Amino acid sequence: MVLSGGLKEFILADVFNLLTQQKITGKLSLRSDKEGSIVFKNGLIVGAQSGDETLQNKLFNYLVDVKKKSSEHLGQLFNAHTGSLSALCSNIIERGLMDSKELKTFADTCVEDIACSLLTWKTGSYRFNSLQNIASMVCGAVTITTESIIMEGMRRADEWVRMQDYIASDAVFVNANKNAPQPAEIDIFNSPETYVLGFLDGSRTVYSITKSCCLCEYKVHESINILLQSQRVIALSPKYSQSIQAALSRKDSEDTASNRTFFSSLYALGTSAAVFAFLLFVRLIWLSPAQETDVISERKAITQSQSRNIGQAASLLYQAQSGEKANTVSELRKTGLLTDNDIKALVP
Repeated sequence: MVLSGGLKEFILADVFNLLTQQKITGKLSLRSDKEGSIVFKNGLIVGAQSGDETLQNKLFNYLVDVKKKSSEHLGQLFNAHTGSLSALCSNIIERGLMDSKELKTFADTCVEDIACSLLTWKTGSYRFNSLQNIASMVCGAVTITTESIIMEGMRRADEWVRMQDYIASDAVFVNANKNAPQPAEIDIFNSPETYVLGFLDGSRTVYSITKSCCLCEYKVHESINILLQSQRVIALSPKYSQSIQAALSRKDSEDTASNRTFFSSLYALGTSAAVFAFLLFVRLIWLSPAQETDVISERKAITQSQSRNIGQAASLLYQAQSGEKANTVSELRKTGLLTDNDIKALVP
């Protein structure tokens, strides 16, 4: 069976229902400003991807971030099973990296998130092709009804529009309490906001976090929304966001867990000295004392004039935080590096 058309004439939910009624097996390919796909088995959804949001990519990040596995060894494993998701998932279980229950929970969540995001596509084209064998395209543990995807997708559509008003993809957020203890364990299934909070260090945009973490785009936005509502994070000024966005825009489209650290990305991209100095200042504010020493040593590569400017601003900020000088806040304002809102958030 071959089915094709435009999303303006035939909404995706109707296509889902048709394929479910026919209990068809195959792949529904979508194309708009990016490409996506849904894999069906006997009318059930068993796989999905949207651009570079794939189960493989998110699974890799999960194993590195949450399970604390070596990115180098994982890279070899994932490369060895390129083009066969089922073989990759089987090997993950065989090696004891995840048990079958955990893998199913993660795969179900990821495929659901991606499939729901595809339902928001209003323009573009679709084409369905029946296939006899889809094993290599899916993780065998996943089986999701189209009804549940459609209902959840409709609920998320309204939330997504609302969140876009104040959580832009180029926005930068920071932990409102940088001294708060980090949880011993991360539970992305029941508390994804705790996981996302670890990425909100003032050096990454919402978009870059989505690219580099194990959660899909909607869950990242939803987590930030929860953190904002509970006043656990604050948004940095647009000036910060624009400068950070300028640096991050030079990153490779495929940002892996092995090179996700902020400074290594900047080195690889050859970011300009001025932007580099500014971002080092942001990191200096939010890193631990041990990491601050490393940051200071890296700043030696910056020109002396830039180093003096950044160092003076950092010194003023520390003095203001410790209450050593009464006039440091006014002097800090004069540097133009922080807005009044930023200063209020950073200085007790």
